[in-house]
Amino acid sequence: MSTTAIDGEMTAKRLTRSHEHLFFWSMSVVLALIVLVGFAETYFLASYFHAKRLAAPIVHVHAAVFTAWMVLLVAQTSLAASGNLRIHRRLGLVGLALAPAVFILGVAVANEMLRRLYGTPHFDAERIYAVALSEIIGFAVPTFSALRLRRRPDVHKRLILIGTTSMMTAGFGRWPIKLLLHQPIPAMTCTFGLLALVVAYDWVSLRRIHQATLLGVAWVVLLQLASVPLSHTGAWHAFASWSRLVTL
Repeated sequence: MSTTAIDGEMTAKRLTRSHEHLFFWSMSVVLALIVLVGFAETYFLASYFHAKRLAAPIVHVHAAVFTAWMVLLVAQTSLAASGNLRIHRRLGLVGLALAPAVFILGVAVANEMLRRLYGTPHFDAERIYAVALSEIIGFAVPTFSALRLRRRPDVHKRLILIGTTSMMTAGFGRWPIKLLLHQPIPAMTCTFGLLALVVAYDWVSLRRIHQATLLGVAWVVLLQLASVPLSHTGAWHAFASWSRLVTL
């Protein structure tokens, strides 16, 4: 192979990596903006909107930890895009601590919401509880898999992005738009649209769907779709009643 051909191949690989870094960075920024818009009135800009106080201290802790996760995601994709891989790897240790905290606090806040809103007229607390848990479990499996496979960047970055995207249903569900506000199905649809972008990126850049993308997206979509019909079953109502009692 001639030197020109080798140089051309190396240039093409650099361009591909550059486009990949740009895509994952852009997606991380989009996710952060979704969370910012969704929780601006109740958390980020609560004083400006004269919002009510958050329901419980655990909600404050959850909001702070999840915000830290989103900041970390943007920071990590920015570091990867700029080539600062040494700092990226060191900062990844923070993610090892934050991810379990996001999961545990997510479950705790879902239980707090169920107790607080159970029996509220015109509010299906059991359904919202089911959707919330599907988001949290949808986050946990891809994210923990990504942390375990962090030495495989192609798998790691996709699963981290997909796991975090699973939590966007809550973000979309707080947007001050009638179609989305506290409407699980439309909020899920928006989340699935984000996941479709990851699938589309793989198809365009790789001419195939990466196995991590396929498995991660299938997990999140099937889990969230199953949560709605599940929430109408007697077994789920019994589980929700048990959860309210054991977490008092």
